[in-house]
Amino acid sequence: MVLHNRLLEVIALHVELLDRMRNQGINYDDIINLYAVLHALQVHAQAIIDYLLYTCALMGISSETPIHCIDELSRTGLISNDNADLLRRIVRFRNIVVHEYGAIDIERVRGIVESRFMALP
Repeated sequence: MVLHNRLLEVIALHVELLDRMRNQGINYDDIINLYAVLHALQVHAQAIIDYLLYTCALMGISSETPIHCIDELSRTGLISNDNADLLRRIVRFRNIVVHEYGAIDIERVRGIVESRFMALP
């Protein structure tokens, strides 16, 4: 449970960090500001993914991918369909940030941050 607690701390820290950045105003045209936001969102999403994968491992749920883990947690009723959909969007967003960074839609990033980055579009 130490790992679960540490991952929750990382998630909460990045929620706070992104809230502060949003409240101070983010210049999305400034590449440094944009990269800071993207990095914070990436770490936030990765901590959520790690939390999910660790949970599946503890429960003996085979999870080749984060999406499979989410599907299994949803199938067993441990997370709601709405939360499963949100988590799938978080995983997809993280994959775009990490693997397709040249195709990032800045307006989408702005929407994520302005909606408090949990309700990903």
